[in-house]
Amino acid sequence: MYVLVVSRGVPSASDPLRGVFELDQAKALQDAGLRVVMAVLDARSVRRRRRFGMRVTSVEGVDVVRLDVPLGRLPARLDHAAHAVAMGRLWRGTIRRFGTPDVVHAHFSRYAAALARAGVTASGIPLVLTEHDSHLRPGETTRLRAEDCRVAVGAAGRVLAVSGALARILADGYGAKAEVVPDMVDVDTFAPVSSDSSDGRRRDLHTLLSVGNLIERKGMVQLCRTVIAAGRTFPALRLRVIGDGPQRGELEALLSAEDPDHRITLLGRRSRDQIAGELAGAGGFALFSRWETFGVAYAEALVSGTPVLATPCGGPEDFIGPDAGVITDGFQDGQLRAGLTDFLERLAGFDTDLIARSAAGRFSPQALAERLEGIYRELLEG
Repeated sequence: MYVLVVSRGVPSASDPLRGVFELDQAKALQDAGLRVVMAVLDARSVRRRRRFGMRVTSVEGVDVVRLDVPLGRLPARLDHAAHAVAMGRLWRGTIRRFGTPDVVHAHFSRYAAALARAGVTASGIPLVLTEHDSHLRPGETTRLRAEDCRVAVGAAGRVLAVSGALARILADGYGAKAEVVPDMVDVDTFAPVSSDSSDGRRRDLHTLLSVGNLIERKGMVQLCRTVIAAGRTFPALRLRVIGDGPQRGELEALLSAEDPDHRITLLGRRSRDQIAGELAGAGGFALFSRWETFGVAYAEALVSGTPVLATPCGGPEDFIGPDAGVITDGFQDGQLRAGLTDFLERLAGFDTDLIARSAAGRFSPQALAERLEGIYRELLEG
């Protein structure tokens, strides 16, 4: 079976997270014995410096046809037309080089809709849509994204959502019967390492780790304030924060003014391997996101055997139960403080081996590739 994975990008040295989940899926499907090619349309503005035009390359063993065009932000109608033209060009270049796929699997409605507008779905090739888009929130979705979602849902033979919360949004707003298929986690990179092994690292139950962009939606300011306040009750408590973004200056000012004991350390961006190393030494993981379509950082923590403190932000409610962590009752300061206190008091009692085994079984590339292959075969046989 030949599957074409349509993506917004692929990881690079300058942008290591762009398209990383799509690439993970492509590698897992290829490891499962399927023939896989990625078709990548990067239509960001010219300010995102890169080589424009079409080229064929290989990324981590996966064949990639990449088209970079400097579109940037456009009015909705013009945006849809321009993306359709670009996607049509990418499609023709891909099939000339690698032939016609049996199944097209597009990530994000934006790219599935572009395929439909380019006439690709009219050819009868089954289309699978996986929706991850964090912008699909009731009352906050732009006209451009809403129209893309309507077109994509109408064109797709199967609609997959990475969380139950997102599946409900797709059902209520766009009439989609979405099946929940979570993102994959690199279970080899994030696998727990025994503290008895030569490269092991003993967990410090007084240290929490957080990973996320320093943006309002991730709730880093609220997390840092809550940790600082908790220091009066838990004097040994420390927080290490991985990530960067527009709120870094605000966080630095907050820590300078309110964190004289230097409980919190801002680490900046780190690679996957470095994040895994930090998780190996942390007693727990904490992130106070306001909204997540899935929440891969939470899942990576669980795969490493690290208990998780989360907010009821959409994605984590699907997979964080009482044996794996704590979900706060809400987003108010008192609810966040109570959740952190409960988490810290329970931290030593979690079974980290059980957390790791359960998460690996749920998010492993092998398990999810098998599930996706079953979906493709149902489409082809139906």
